[in-house]
Amino acid sequence: MAAMFFYGTLCDIEMLEIVLGRSRDTIDVVDAELADHAVYWAVGQNYPVIVPQTGSVARGIYVTDLSVRDVSRLDYYESGFVYEPQDVVITTELSEHTVSVYACSDMNYVSDRVWDLADWQVRYGIMMRAAGAELMEHFGYKSADEIDPKYPMIEARAYSLQLATQAADTSVEQGAGDRQIEVISKTPAYTNFFAVKDYQISHRKFNGDMSPVLERAVFVGTDASLVLPYDPARDKVLLIEQFRMGPFGRGDHNPWLYEPIAGMVDQGETPELTAHRETMEEAGLALSALIPMYNGYPSPGGSSTFFYQYLGLCDLSGVGTGAHGHADEGEDIRPVVVSFDWAFDFVMSGKCRVVPLTAAVLWLDHYRRTQAAG
Repeated sequence: MAAMFFYGTLCDIEMLEIVLGRSRDTIDVVDAELADHAVYWAVGQNYPVIVPQTGSVARGIYVTDLSVRDVSRLDYYESGFVYEPQDVVITTELSEHTVSVYACSDMNYVSDRVWDLADWQVRYGIMMRAAGAELMEHFGYKSADEIDPKYPMIEARAYSLQLATQAADTSVEQGAGDRQIEVISKTPAYTNFFAVKDYQISHRKFNGDMSPVLERAVFVGTDASLVLPYDPARDKVLLIEQFRMGPFGRGDHNPWLYEPIAGMVDQGETPELTAHRETMEEAGLALSALIPMYNGYPSPGGSSTFFYQYLGLCDLSGVGTGAHGHADEGEDIRPVVVSFDWAFDFVMSGKCRVVPLTAAVLWLDHYRRTQAAG
């Protein structure tokens, strides 16, 4: 059996349970200290590093009776970070112990911000527990070398879960009874840029009974902000055109589409910040104001993707037609400025193949008429 000292995210007992794959009542946890060490946030990251520092004391937990499997799971979780196990001597209330600690030897990762577990739990706890859970689902199935490159998108999906969890419940639908949903099993069928998960679930029905066990799959994407740039002085809108895998995979004759500007909500961003950032990246355009249109699910039957859609007020007089987007991400985006009348005819004629763009143009039609009447 092994013993380890944890000073960072694994001091969060829920995270420790996720990584070890067992409940708190089976884990022997003792408060402990490591002399002449300090814990700081890693530079630009949501996790800490521990470094030697004379006169300081790093506080954490001492976990004993770790099995070979426990250590393998811990190594799997830590593999994507910049740590290696080192032997140290810690102090508990009763005695000293020689244990291992995951430490970073590269001082370039060390910021000047003292680590604060409570702050981490408030700002990142929900997201990081979800990311840890998805990561650990692959233990025993995919090697650390296979899963580590996929972790940034795992974390992005987890941030969408945090946004959903922390959002107020503004739904008008009542749901069925107590809204009970029982998850019998959850299996990661596919994980890469996106993910697919297979579920066996039972949910409350409108007649009060629980449903039979249902086999369902969900495409797990991320939250995204969409923007329709509009120049009210010239009554023009900006669309973007780019190649899309969805219509290509369906066999569409032309997989290049007109769309609103769109992009994933990055960790720590608000949807509004994403909207401004993506507009600059995809069209080289600064917005003077954002007007919320609507939020919602474009395909709730099988996708977790959630959209925040905005009208972006702007000046379109100087917009160029050159390619935009991040070339290193394979983006090749062409902005197209059209009159509102053209965009409205495009939608009403049935030629628009992107439903969010159809909805945005119809919303803009209502907005224009409201402004004219006001």
